[in-house]
Amino acid sequence: MKIPTTLLLAFGCAFYLNRYAPIYSALLLTLVALYALFDLMPWRERIRNSARFALVSLIVMLLVVPPTWLEIQARHATVPYDHIHDGAIQTEEAIRFWLAGKNPYVEDYTQTPMAQWPGYLGLAPHDNIALLYLPYLPFTFLAPLPFYWLFHAITGFFDLRMYHLVLFVAWFLLLFQLKRDWEGKLALVILVTLNPLFVQTFIEGRNDIVVLWWLTLALYFLQRHWVVAATVALGLACVVKATAWFAAPFFLAHLWFNKVYPPRTYLIRVLLPLLVVGIVFVAPFVVWDARAFVEDALWYQSSAFQILGQGFSQLLLATGLVADTMAPFPFTLVQAIVGVPLLVGLLRWQRIRPSVQRMVAAMAVCGFVIGYFGRAFADNHIGFVLSLALLAACLGEESA
Repeated sequence: MKIPTTLLLAFGCAFYLNRYAPIYSALLLTLVALYALFDLMPWRERIRNSARFALVSLIVMLLVVPPTWLEIQARHATVPYDHIHDGAIQTEEAIRFWLAGKNPYVEDYTQTPMAQWPGYLGLAPHDNIALLYLPYLPFTFLAPLPFYWLFHAITGFFDLRMYHLVLFVAWFLLLFQLKRDWEGKLALVILVTLNPLFVQTFIEGRNDIVVLWWLTLALYFLQRHWVVAATVALGLACVVKATAWFAAPFFLAHLWFNKVYPPRTYLIRVLLPLLVVGIVFVAPFVVWDARAFVEDALWYQSSAFQILGQGFSQLLLATGLVADTMAPFPFTLVQAIVGVPLLVGLLRWQRIRPSVQRMVAAMAVCGFVIGYFGRAFADNHIGFVLSLALLAACLGEESA
């Protein structure tokens, strides 16, 4: 049974009504009512669809763009360490380190605005392990460079969320291209972009939009059988954040199960581009300082990061099996014990019917389970896998 898009839109907006001024909420409700009017009235299909597209676009942008911009302006008008997430501050500082010829994985962040972030209240910089490691992969701070220069030239300052807003608008438009029928297009965009766990963390400046953009672009290319372009887009997602790594096995399996290429061509047109993207963006930092890169981008997240979020680690903390939020525990081993059988099972399930929908659904399930058994399974991690799950639910069972 298909749920009317009016109900999806009303439900998606309902979460935000008590988070803004009454006049803003009244405007949102008015736009939803107008959408319902165009949805129910027997007007020409072209006029009806154009009006609904315009209203959905306006509602989504109103819920995301002005709140984000207000936070950007509030930060610019006050101090550089407030009204933003610490990860975004660190990414901005990594950009500045790189432009100064310094290795962002070698430098510490104790003398940057990140050290004064309100979330670290009461913690001295020299005692804060988060200031000693950069947990993001190189494309996280290399991709925003053109926007860093552009916004500095236009506005005189740069906030990472300016780059994120550009990606969000592009992502929003791209999502509309993933379905052919209008009801499917509207349902997909409403559900995925109004995901409250995504919107809240996006406004703070967390970087899941970057991974979602590249994964969605890979999906768009895959649907059009532009396999090399899709593989490159996947590779770029994988050199942004480790959360994209769990998408790779199912993407590669999708192409293999559908026999898109014979084995030799598969190696050249699928595996090779993925490998090249990884080498281009990762190898220079490994050569620069391999130990610093491995410690920051790989070891810190899995072994030394503070326990936080809503996952398995919180249960261990609550029951006393883990002494405190910084105590060691073999989370990686637990992830492997659970994750390997899960991966095998999901690949077998995917092979039965190797559709795009099953591929994305497997990505979401694997990402959720692996994240759940990690040291940190924060709200933005849950929002990320929920976005993938909602995307999979809206896609059909067609094979690419």
